[in-house]
Amino acid sequence: MNENIKLYVNTIKYLKPSQIYYRINNRVKRELYKKNILKIQAPRSLNVKRKNEYLIHSMDYDPAYLKRFDEKDIFNNEFNFININKKVDLSTAWYDPEIQQLWRYNLHYFEYLYKLAFEYEKSSDNDYYDKYKEMITNWIENNHFAYGDGWHPYTISLRLTNWLVTSEVFNDELERDSAFESLLNESAYVQYRFLLQNLEKDVLGNHYFENIKAIILGSIYFQENDVQEKFEKELLVQLKEQVLEDGMHFELSPMYHKIILEDLIKITYWLKDSDTYKKLTNYIQSMADTLYSFENNFGKTPAFNDSAKGISKDQECLLNTCELHFGIKPNQKYIFGKSGFYIFEDQNKKVIFDNGEICPSYLPAHGQCDALSYELSWNGSPFIVNSGTYKYENGPWRDYFRSTSTHNTVMINSHEQSQAWGSFRVAKRIHGLKRKQFLHNDISFFAGEYLNYLGEKHKRFIGNISGDLIIVLDFTKAEAESESYIHFKPETELDIYTSGVDISTKNKKASLQAFGTERIEKKQGWYSEQFNFKEENDHLVLTKSKQNNFFGYLINLNKTATDLKLSDGNILITNQEMSRSIRLEELEKLL
Repeated sequence: MNENIKLYVNTIKYLKPSQIYYRINNRVKRELYKKNILKIQAPRSLNVKRKNEYLIHSMDYDPAYLKRFDEKDIFNNEFNFININKKVDLSTAWYDPEIQQLWRYNLHYFEYLYKLAFEYEKSSDNDYYDKYKEMITNWIENNHFAYGDGWHPYTISLRLTNWLVTSEVFNDELERDSAFESLLNESAYVQYRFLLQNLEKDVLGNHYFENIKAIILGSIYFQENDVQEKFEKELLVQLKEQVLEDGMHFELSPMYHKIILEDLIKITYWLKDSDTYKKLTNYIQSMADTLYSFENNFGKTPAFNDSAKGISKDQECLLNTCELHFGIKPNQKYIFGKSGFYIFEDQNKKVIFDNGEICPSYLPAHGQCDALSYELSWNGSPFIVNSGTYKYENGPWRDYFRSTSTHNTVMINSHEQSQAWGSFRVAKRIHGLKRKQFLHNDISFFAGEYLNYLGEKHKRFIGNISGDLIIVLDFTKAEAESESYIHFKPETELDIYTSGVDISTKNKKASLQAFGTERIEKKQGWYSEQFNFKEENDHLVLTKSKQNNFFGYLINLNKTATDLKLSDGNILITNQEMSRSIRLEELEKLL
């Protein structure tokens, strides 16, 4: 069978039958809309509820968020999205194929309206309303019904939300400008109705959640109580599906976790008089606990699956809003049994260890080959990092940043953990996951196991020996060619000696001692903390000796000399303050 056909078959087999049905159904309907066989028209008169509290000042006007948009640039039709700055002709930019699609999507989202609204509220300068009106009018005139990115259900979901929320700020101007008010409301209604008939049930996950958010807001704005009631019920169904029992969003991406939390905060704020309010705040509490547990004193958005800085609101903004509007304060957690994340944290360091699946079985879009990888922050600053997410467009860079070797984990026999392919697909994937927490000879261990898509087993044990010492132990078959990768934040210096590495970063020094290895190499790679921005960084490649099942390394974040010896299947770690032993055969049997 052709290899591409195999990839498709092994991807499609994980989908729900309903996803396949809705993919075909939505595409057929889209063509019928284009041919004017299916139509959506706004009624002659629309009863709207604009004088309502849709805007959440603490979140929509968050200073860090508004810094993304410069009002002078907006007036000049110049925008910086995903680290690409462009001055555009709006009449063509909406659908310009020469512009990166994700950039075009951001233009369609209309998030920059919050900057105009904020400046208008501050100054009452009508120029901000005029620009608001100009941009919305331009979109309506140049995005013909059912054609192009502008009529993708996801862009509708974000744009519709942003149009309706910011219209509250410009209410007085809209009441004086009845022609534009009618144009705005009619277009918003047609988009709302189109979205209702073209929900992303073929994709599900965060896309479908965005659809639900926009539909609930639209139903409140256009006072369609039957639609609101129906989608409040669907919201609860999706929350049960998408928010795992431990509070993590089921796509296992810290970035998308924050995006969904923001959506949930908005929906709950709009539904404060609803019977579902209490249930929604319970989900907010759970998700806020997870966000705080991951990011407090970590110094970055953790890079597991597709995650990048500058897309979602930041931790401080989201948690402040939770407390301000719902009285919710987050709690620290260390074990996330459903999603598979474990956290070590003490005065000097914080480690997040990924023991989870690559993705929900039917939603592989944002999965990366990061099983049993970890990130380490030292004194609140990133130190050992996964490589991140550079772009979504299909191609070598997308493949690179999704690959096993760009994560702090192990590759066996040069085989990827899972078959990540295209922009958003995964065919055969890791399976047979196990995870466990235990104490072994006074060392607290988190451990995990999986089989890669070819059935090759990898076990990893991460032990928290003390505030400054961490041990990482990997188990694969003795005859397997196994490589362990350790990626460092840019500007970290690595000096390799016989059995270890001296590490220097920002006036701090650490060391790494390897064992069970045939060689240690330093290689140059790439780190991307934000979309479309990458930096060179160094990483280590530790090659396992074929005489051993176990290999690994000791990370020492202190200048205290520490000795590591491997003898007769035992590891002995000693310094002036302590002595610890690890019996490898016994350890392996504990998982």
